[in-house]
Amino acid sequence: MFYLGEIAALLICWIFYLEFYWMIERKVLKLCSRQYIDDRCSGFSDRLFFTPVSGKAKLGTLYYINRMIVYFLAVLTLVHLLFGWAEMMQIFIRILTTCSITVLGLCALYNSMSSSEYICANINVASKRNVILCWLLSSVSVIILILVYLYFAWVYI
Repeated sequence: MFYLGEIAALLICWIFYLEFYWMIERKVLKLCSRQYIDDRCSGFSDRLFFTPVSGKAKLGTLYYINRMIVYFLAVLTLVHLLFGWAEMMQIFIRILTTCSITVLGLCALYNSMSSSEYICANINVASKRNVILCWLLSSVSVIILILVYLYFAWVYI
C-alpha cells in the first residue's frame, strides 16, 4: 500500500512541476516567437529546458531551477521505483517526498495564481471578481492536493 501511495505522490510532484514548466514556457513564448523556438529547439532536452533560447528569453536562474527540479524528480522517481518496497527505506522516502511535495506545491501555488490571471486574460474575463474567483479556486485546489498527500502519507500509509 505504501508503494502505491508513494507513486501517487510522485505523480503529484510531476503535476506540480508541470505548473512550473508551463510558467517558464509562457515566459519564453512571450519573448520569443513560436517559429524562433521551433528552429532552435529540436530535441527533447531543448524542449524541456529551453537551452538554445534561454539567453534571449532571459530565463536566468529559472533555467537552472528547472534543470535542478527535473533531475531531482528523476532521482526521486528512481528511488521510489527501486527501493519503495523496502521497509527500512520507507521513512526516508516519506520525508524526501514530503519535502519535495511541499516545495513544489508552494511553487505551484505561486504559479497557479499567475496562470489563472493569464487564463482569464486569454478568455476575456474582464470582471475583477471572476478573476479573483478563478485565482482562489486554483489556489485552493493546489493546497487541497498538498494536504491530501500529507494526510495519506503520514496517517493512512
